[in-house]
Amino acid sequence: MREVFQRHLQPLDGETYQIRGCRISYSHHRKALRCLVHYDLRLAEPDTGREWNQLVTGMMYAKGQTQHKWEKLRRSGLGRESAAASTPLAPLSYIPDLDMLVQVFPYDHLLPALPRLMAGPPPELEPLLLARFGPGDWRAEAWDVEPVRYRVGQRATLRLTARAWDAATGRVEERRFYAKAYLKEEKGEQTYHIYRKLWEKASAGSLGFTVGRPVAYLSDLRTLVQEEVPGTSLEDILRREEEEAIPAVRKAARALAALHLDDVVAPRRRHLQDEVTSLERAGKLLQLACPHLGPRIEEIVGTVVAGLEEVPLAPIHRDLKPGHFILDGDSVALIDLDKCTMADPMLDVANLLDNLVRVLPRSPRDRPRPVAGAFVEEYFAHVPEDWHARLPLHYAGILLRKAATSLRHRRPDWPTWVESRLEEAEDSLAGKVW
Repeated sequence: MREVFQRHLQPLDGETYQIRGCRISYSHHRKALRCLVHYDLRLAEPDTGREWNQLVTGMMYAKGQTQHKWEKLRRSGLGRESAAASTPLAPLSYIPDLDMLVQVFPYDHLLPALPRLMAGPPPELEPLLLARFGPGDWRAEAWDVEPVRYRVGQRATLRLTARAWDAATGRVEERRFYAKAYLKEEKGEQTYHIYRKLWEKASAGSLGFTVGRPVAYLSDLRTLVQEEVPGTSLEDILRREEEEAIPAVRKAARALAALHLDDVVAPRRRHLQDEVTSLERAGKLLQLACPHLGPRIEEIVGTVVAGLEEVPLAPIHRDLKPGHFILDGDSVALIDLDKCTMADPMLDVANLLDNLVRVLPRSPRDRPRPVAGAFVEEYFAHVPEDWHARLPLHYAGILLRKAATSLRHRRPDWPTWVESRLEEAEDSLAGKVW
């Protein structure tokens, strides 16, 4: 692909650029619909020797739609605004031989705010960010914008580092903010309102955790802006000594319990039937890929579905990982609440426990897991006792769904990986895990 991109990606300024490296960093395929591939390119200026990284995305649509989309976008002129916005390449290209549409970051026809944000905060946002520096006559000295997370046509998170000086005292300070661009306006606005409610409660001292302070939601850009949360992620702490990890997961457990017991209402709902449908779909995918494991898969699905019941819904994170807890002394913050949903809290607990097990050093299934065990003990000391009975069912369900998801990536050891997940699911249902 390096040679292909060298031929087809056109410079905007007439200069010649060399593509010295090309690797795939992400891919996503939806059968009979489209295939998306992120490529990380290494570009160089032959005259100066300067090199830099450039992200491009190749998109191939089913039923001959790729060229149609290319022609429609080219006629619309949407890419003109991103010209020269942190890249000298034309924002949009079409490769006929591959029937591939190529977008050059920060251009994304579904996230039109990205080029503007990568150029620095828009005029309406800058005074709101400077106000976060506190009392004084703060003036912007420099802005640095870098992408943190990006999925073409879905979402993007940018880190904004502001360097400002107080005209009254000459004092210079830095602050960091995060800007999240959304595909749908209502998603960003709903997330902003959740953060605002939780921030107000945390500021009043009536919440057992905190969140990044929301600065603004810019509806025309479909972008949420928040202050950075200071501290260290639980994921980083877990990679250290166990003596430090256990107190940290206990703090995280108390924070999660506080979220699950709070009365904030998320706009989305996930009911029992949603779980059943998801489990049955995962089971069918696994049976197709691993027919020799069919009876075991069917038994796990049947046991989980039979044991689940409708319960009162509570606010859950819905995408919980150790990296979503930020610890700073006794303070714990929850970040990335974009998928916050009203659902069974055990979905969060089961998902986090699986992630805890994967982050921690591998150990035999029959060995104690003191860090994960400390989380379970602390969490259930703060929530209704009867919640615990649902954990083995949800943990088995999470393992089954993640085994099905892993089929898309086809890692070299995927048959062994799937079987190990099934074994742990069976252990959970037998009461041998939690």
